[in-house]
Amino acid sequence: MSAFRRYARQMLLAEIGEEGQRRLGAAVAAVQGDGLGHEIATSYARRAGIGAMAPGTIDEARLAPSFLEYAAPRKVVAGSRAALSALRQALFAAQGAIPPHDA
Repeated sequence: MSAFRRYARQMLLAEIGEEGQRRLGAAVAAVQGDGLGHEIATSYARRAGIGAMAPGTIDEARLAPSFLEYAAPRKVVAGSRAALSALRQALFAAQGAIPPHDA
């Protein structure tokens, strides 16, 4: 499947567009590593079109809400938020301002 067809839906979003998808393809996300959080982050980043993965840390204490008591859900949420952070960096860092977010 071509990259254009694969990412066509997100390229329709004004916040991403074709230029944003090119930035995602050229970006490197520092989310690769061992464990569930890294697996989730890497999977989400790849599926969004990030071009490459590099080893990185995921700060579970900062990224997962404190009310999640069990380790697995904390790691899933932290990994998801780490991937989202990598996407936001790739899309908006070149513009000089990254929109505010929850995490």
